[in-house]
Formats: sequence, structure tokens, C-alpha cells
Amino acid sequence: MIMRHMRRWVTGLLLLLVILFMPQIWLWITYKDLIHKQIESTPHREFAIIFGAWVNEDHSLSDITQERVEAGSRLYKSQKVEKLFVAGDNRSNEQAEEMARYAVENGVNSNDIVIDKLGVDTNYTCKHFAEIHLEAILITQGYHLPRTMLMCETSNINVIGLSVDKLGILKSRGDNIFQIYTLRTWRMFREAVLTWSFILGIYDRLSTEAETLVRPSE
Repeated sequence: MIMRHMRRWVTGLLLLLVILFMPQIWLWITYKDLIHKQIESTPHREFAIIFGAWVNEDHSLSDITQERVEAGSRLYKSQKVEKLFVAGDNRSNEQAEEMARYAVENGVNSNDIVIDKLGVDTNYTCKHFAEIHLEAILITQGYHLPRTMLMCETSNINVIGLSVDKLGILKSRGDNIFQIYTLRTWRMFREAVLTWSFILGIYDRLSTEAETLVRPSE
């Protein structure tokens, strides 16, 4: 009797996990050929969009944010893009401006940076960019790209992605294997929840709270 209930519980849990991650699997299959893992293989576009992430209280960039901006700067200096659209929630330690400042310090001409101080979440960033251009390279980590590409395509932007975590920018992605895989699992779960919320039309209702529902480190 106990084993029967246990099997039902395990089967139910597995079914829930399949349902939860189905959109993520579909998005990965849909966009995998549009996601680049090297600067050299990335096609030229006029704009690249750098999505906002955590900025510390002392206005230094978190590792994940630095990785995005560094990747954008490398694209620019490699002449793969002509302009950077830097987005962030400026209520959070002047996020967008600090990201733009870092890009300038890394060789990007300030005249070639468009700052979106109201990029409070991924979908808002896509909507704001769509007001000025409809083609871009999306710059963010691989786990974030499928949802980002879906949201920007919904705003009628022709997109390709650059998976910045494949560029070897960060020396370390965690203190130990347990921490690294715990964080990866958390991010997969987070992306699945946010993707479902977007598909079901809940994401926009939550507005700025959508991206901060589960936010330990973006």
C-alpha cells in the first residue's frame, strides 16, 4: 500500500516537472540554431541589447552583470555591432548607468550607447528597444536566452543570441560544485516559472515584480 502511494506520488511529481519544463524545452529547440557561443561566429548587427542584472550597493557590477557588459564590449570592439542598447532598472543602484559606465571604461564610445533606465524587466527592455529598432543581438547568459528571445520576438524584433557564459569571461562560476549546480537548478526552475507566466499572460500583470519573484542573484 505504501509503495503504491509512493509510486503515484513520484509519477505525479515527474508529470508536474515535465509540464513545468515543456515550454523551456520547446524554446531551446526553437532557438538553438540562433544562439551563438563565440564572438567570431556571431553575425553583424547594428545593435546589441545588454539586459540589466544586479548592481551592488557600492555601484560595482555583480559577476553576472559584468559578464554581460564585457561580452557586449567585446562584440563592439570586434565590430560585430555598432551600438549597444544598455537596459536596467535605474532604481536599483543606477543599474543602467553603471553598466554603461563599465562599457565605456572597456572601450565603447559613449555616443554609441543607448541607455534604457526603465528596463525594469526583460519584457520591458524588449518593448523599449522595439521603439527604436527591430533587429538585435541579445546579450545574456544561456539559461536566460530562450525566454529573452521569445519576449523580444513577441515585440517583433528579429533576434539572434550570444550566450555570454560560453565566452570564458568569468574565472569562476561558484565556490564549489554543489553551489554551482544548486544555482543552475534554481535558475532553470526560475526561468520555467517566468516563461509560463509570460505564456499565460500573468507576467505583464506582475510588471516590475515579475523578474523579482525569485531573485537571489539574477
